[in-house]
Amino acid sequence: MSDETQSVDAAAPTQEVAKVESFSKEYVQDLRNEAAKYRTEKNDAVERAKADVIKDYEGKLSERESAFNELKGELSARQLELLKLKAVVSEGIPSEDVLDVVSLVQGSDEATISESVARVKSLIGKNPPKDRPVDPSQGTGNVLPLNGDPLLNMVKRVVGANN
Repeated sequence: MSDETQSVDAAAPTQEVAKVESFSKEYVQDLRNEAAKYRTEKNDAVERAKADVIKDYEGKLSERESAFNELKGELSARQLELLKLKAVVSEGIPSEDVLDVVSLVQGSDEATISESVARVKSLIGKNPPKDRPVDPSQGTGNVLPLNGDPLLNMVKRVVGANN
């Protein structure tokens, strides 16, 4: 019984080999050409789809890039302004003059900004404080207003009058 099974199994591969050889070369070539046509059509469709997607997103990408560059420039300007403010405040400039001094400060990095702040501070310090004008021919400059309560009080003291 086992001999019969082996002989049937041995006969099956022979029939398969015969079936494989039954296709003609022309038929196989036609199948290959058809498969190649579909592959090239698929590759062309993929390339067109990629080109469409790139074209669609190219405008969006350039818009985002320009917005990003604008924000980046604004950020660097604000950082420079903050650096100037810090330098002016660290030099001890009075708070009422800080914004005016910052507008005069020049530079784009910490070293040049600190040099510029020092120059502006030296220019600010050259202005002498405004004193009240005094006429030296009138004495030592002891100021007594010619009208009002101080003059009246002084006259009363000299005369010895009480209220």
